[in-house]
Amino acid sequence: MRVWAVSDVHTDYKENMAWCEALSNNAYQDDVLVLAGDISDDQSVLRGTFEIVVQKFNHVFFVPGNHDLWVRRKERDLLDSLGKLGVIKNLCHELGVHTEPVRISGVWIAPIYSWYHASFDREPDVPGAPAVEKVMVDFHACRWPSHIPSSHDTSIAEYFDNLNEPALSNLAENLEMEEEQTGRRPPLITFSHFLPLQTLLPEKRMLFQPNLAKAVGSDYIQRRIEELRPMAHIFGHTHFAWDAVHGRVRYVQWPLAYPQERQRRHDLGKGFKPLMIYDTAENKLSPHQSTYWADFYQEHRRDPTNIEPAPWVKARLGDLAWK
Repeated sequence: MRVWAVSDVHTDYKENMAWCEALSNNAYQDDVLVLAGDISDDQSVLRGTFEIVVQKFNHVFFVPGNHDLWVRRKERDLLDSLGKLGVIKNLCHELGVHTEPVRISGVWIAPIYSWYHASFDREPDVPGAPAVEKVMVDFHACRWPSHIPSSHDTSIAEYFDNLNEPALSNLAENLEMEEEQTGRRPPLITFSHFLPLQTLLPEKRMLFQPNLAKAVGSDYIQRRIEELRPMAHIFGHTHFAWDAVHGRVRYVQWPLAYPQERQRRHDLGKGFKPLMIYDTAENKLSPHQSTYWADFYQEHRRDPTNIEPAPWVKARLGDLAWK
């Protein structure tokens, strides 16, 4: 059995749905696919995507991303974003898509529910950059009930982290018990949609919208990772391919992303496929993948105190964008 990963498939785009349909019908029949969020806010597209991949893979795991919880205008009299989450979880149950930890062929796969919070960003701001509320669709496409008061504090992130109970706490206990009894920790791969560490995002000065750093990650994810001690953690959301090790955990993002993004990517190029993370035949993680930004930070020291926009950012946005 092999474990494959991909995030941000965004099958609202016909090219991306075609990519899913073109995946081999035979190559993955014994395997696991981890989908790290952002398929579609359209329930029919979401269903269609799941129906495709469950036919191609033996097991499919999913955790929702921000796009999946957007509430369309026609849905707003019936649902908020938590209601949408309930609909998605019911759909996954109906189609056999895993949304809780499961052990398959000796390997644990564990989804981590999450949402971002602005305090995740602890790095200096780029002066004059547009506020995140002006560049993120979430702030008007998501609808939260009154008992979750604001997306500017940790209320939503805390709510989503609580969804991981008791499954992840029970998993942590089971892993510790098995390690004590056998002297060997079972293989574990965790995944979330959002980032667990800010070092998995380029410095703000490198971003066309620097304040997106306030809407990408959650400290709660990293706390779960520290408790569970996985071999690898898969994430998505930012559409930057990434493969790096921090604190003995391998962090991987492998996004299909938008068609126009794939056209200009040099790190993944054409012929994009899901990334193999683990192979039970060899009982180890797959080899490291070369990705632009992770490789960049292997050679260059990260310096978030430098808040001068990179030349390509200035060239694209122009001076007026910062006023």
